Amino acid sequence: MTLPSGIDDPLDVLVEGHRVWSFNPGRDGAPEGDGLRVPWHPALRSYLRGAGHVVVRRHVGEEVLFDAEVAFGKSADRVNVTDASGYQLAVDKGGRMQRTFAKTDAGTKELIVEAVQRVQHDLRQECGLEAFLAFGCLLGAVRDGHMIGHDSDADLAYLSAQTHPVDIIRENHAAARRMRQLGWQVVRMSEADFKVWVDLADGRRCGIDVFGGFHVDDTFYLMPNVSAQLDRSSLLPVAPMTLEGREVLGPARPEDLLAATYGAGWRVPDPSFKFEPAVATTRRTNGWMRGRRNHLRHWHEFYKSDAGQALSREHSAFAAWVAERIDPGSPVVDVGAGNGRDAVWFASTGHPATVLEPATNGMRLARQNASQHHVSLEHRGVNFNEVRSPLLLAARLTRREQVPHLHARFLLDALTHHARHAFWRFAAVVQRTGGRTFLEFRTPASAGERTTYPDHFRQYLDPDEVVAEIRRYGGTVVEREQGRGRAVLGREDPDVCRLVIRWGGPRTAAPEEHPKGHEARLHAVAREVQESRGQHQRLVDLLDLVTGVLVPASDPDDPRLAEVLARLRALLPDVGPDAGPAGA
Repeated sequence: MTLPSGIDDPLDVLVEGHRVWSFNPGRDGAPEGDGLRVPWHPALRSYLRGAGHVVVRRHVGEEVLFDAEVAFGKSADRVNVTDASGYQLAVDKGGRMQRTFAKTDAGTKELIVEAVQRVQHDLRQECGLEAFLAFGCLLGAVRDGHMIGHDSDADLAYLSAQTHPVDIIRENHAAARRMRQLGWQVVRMSEADFKVWVDLADGRRCGIDVFGGFHVDDTFYLMPNVSAQLDRSSLLPVAPMTLEGREVLGPARPEDLLAATYGAGWRVPDPSFKFEPAVATTRRTNGWMRGRRNHLRHWHEFYKSDAGQALSREHSAFAAWVAERIDPGSPVVDVGAGNGRDAVWFASTGHPATVLEPATNGMRLARQNASQHHVSLEHRGVNFNEVRSPLLLAARLTRREQVPHLHARFLLDALTHHARHAFWRFAAVVQRTGGRTFLEFRTPASAGERTTYPDHFRQYLDPDEVVAEIRRYGGTVVEREQGRGRAVLGREDPDVCRLVIRWGGPRTAAPEEHPKGHEARLHAVAREVQESRGQHQRLVDLLDLVTGVLVPASDPDDPRLAEVLARLRALLPDVGPDAGPAGA
């Protein structure tokens, strides 16, 4: 759409009488002639098919700038911006199509606030966190006591008693574990915030975000990217306030937190508001608290999109290549399976197949694909951005009667450096007594070439460097081939490398660095501490594995256990005295 220049306040777009998007032309537009050109939001475009009554108006005052019938394409249908259940959708602050509170009835809003009360109670009474309203919930409560119409979730925060990132992360993880024990559906967003999902009567789920706040030196940080010179007295003790007629708890001085979050103009409604944190703030919060969800949202949204839905469901040429090299009926684990097309094919040809996929929408497509082909698949989530998830999954896979083969097509391309090394550890554990790992990945010879999906994160890996990494983890490449014509998709014909790997060989590290039993686990923790002081989430994962998994699984009367824990506490003084079998 094209607008006259000089408009620098939020505008609402209504289609068929419903607000579907808000934007600020001065921020979101680009000069064109004497005006500004603003592209339709990407999340909204797939809904714009047919004819619709479009209104563009100022959010404050509702002055109408445009009001006309608009044809989107040649379809005679009316534009319909709704979900599968018929509920109206709008672009939310995260750039996703969501049901907003403007179209939520009063009874459902009360249920949401009741859930907020219960989550707040459990955070305070069960987790020891002084939780209070934050972000949109706080803004609505202070303005008029109601939820903001253009919001779509609820927000809580708490002020950590800790000041070091490792301790802040451990505190947050402990709270999330306790909430799961209490029956809540919890999804981790970063190392210092998580989402609690609540099922509503209208069939949707409402997310209640729990954001960690903390002080480092003299600066207050609130996830995801807020920083300010905000004293503790602005937040605590918590104070009662009203939201949708119910009493909830807010910060001691709500205006201070709102000014720190939204700036001095927080009192003026702005549904087009976008957080623009300082580069230094983002760098610090990323370094301290993020990395676990690298690229996960991209893949989640991709498998939800039209392009993801249209992916081929025929098995790949790589799957057929792998099948020629494994025994009939041998189990296969498809790592990074996407829509599961290869796993479905393996299952249909007599191979018990397991899907490993981090994106929930990819997992959903894999289930649909399996159902349509009348085959049975096992589904497991995995996240190679962390330490705990792949190692615990590897331990489960090693308990199977038959060691599975690992099939990983274009997985390495999509992993960061640290995630790739987590995959090597995973494969080496799963296949220490048998099986083969089959890899296909793009090489630097394809870098810069046109791709079918240019928005995907890709790394073009040197095969020699990949082989060297495999050797460092005790793997041996038993077959290798490279070239084009192996992974053709439309006009895309990348140069790919295929590897077959056998694990269980000697690693690069000297034997004395790998003592047996509990000593090996302790040395692994110590080595990670020494090498990765800044990798706080990895330290927490390792501590969780030792105190939450390895210790409870050990014989409590084994004298070596007491010695291991004593040495662990000497290395990491913040490991409490309850990190033994009974405490765990």
